[in-house]
Amino acid sequence: MLTNGFRSFEALSLYTDATTSVSLAYEVDGLTISTEANFARVADDINEQINVVRKNVQQIEKLHTEAIYATSPFKHSQVLRSREQYAKDTGVVIASIKTSIQVLGHAATDPHIAKSDRAMRANRHIALCRRFLEQINAYRKMEREQADKNHDRLVRLLNIACPDATDNEILDAIENDTVLELMETKLPDTCGPGETRKITKDVNDRIGDITNIYHNINELAQLSIELNDIVNRQQAKLDTITVSVERVQTRINSGLTEKDYSLVSRSSFRRRRKWAILILIVLIIGIVLGTTLGVLKSQGKI
Repeated sequence: MLTNGFRSFEALSLYTDATTSVSLAYEVDGLTISTEANFARVADDINEQINVVRKNVQQIEKLHTEAIYATSPFKHSQVLRSREQYAKDTGVVIASIKTSIQVLGHAATDPHIAKSDRAMRANRHIALCRRFLEQINAYRKMEREQADKNHDRLVRLLNIACPDATDNEILDAIENDTVLELMETKLPDTCGPGETRKITKDVNDRIGDITNIYHNINELAQLSIELNDIVNRQQAKLDTITVSVERVQTRINSGLTEKDYSLVSRSSFRRRRKWAILILIVLIIGIVLGTTLGVLKSQGKI
């Protein structure tokens, strides 16, 4: 069980200088996210933490298997303590990732940075959330499988300890948390006090283990819901930013097209004006020559 628990995303450290038009600054472990480089650094750190969770979950799964097949209550308790420590450490890392992801989400939608930068940050944030969600779901799936294996192991243990109990009686006792009552009536009379205590402790430990696993599963399920909600909200914001950027780009392209058309029109007008002036000059020259020739002819000079 993760002893620190999966609390809801809490308020985080962020601040802004109200007297200036600067972007908001967000902090993760003392690092201020005020530039794209810092944003990328925090994202890389989160990726590394997700890798730590993945490796820890693999180790927890191995310890689950050891606990299930432990041949003595002492060995079972020893393995459980080791597994619980890994689970606790993993819970600390998961809580840190949760906090960092929310800070990164706020930084990704900072209204003071360019929309293109917001879109780029939001894409990176969504990818991180989905990777984290994938790991949390894998952790939950593994815990569910181990809970089922523990349940089957407990059934077999009770079948051996209480040979007179039917399968339905054993399953009902586990479901209704009345295993101890079942053992009081179904343990063979040949079991001495020492053997009874040993069996009872083993059964109690395994029931407690199953309870802790289901508690962890429920917490992981809640975290999965929260992460899905974050992804959906961030995707909606990203879609809005993308549409806005596309509209701006469309207006820019439209403006460039109108400018190009204007330049072509001006160039065409200048060419037509040059031709008109040239034709006018030719006409004037023609008129002058015609008039001159007419005068010379009337004077008999031609």
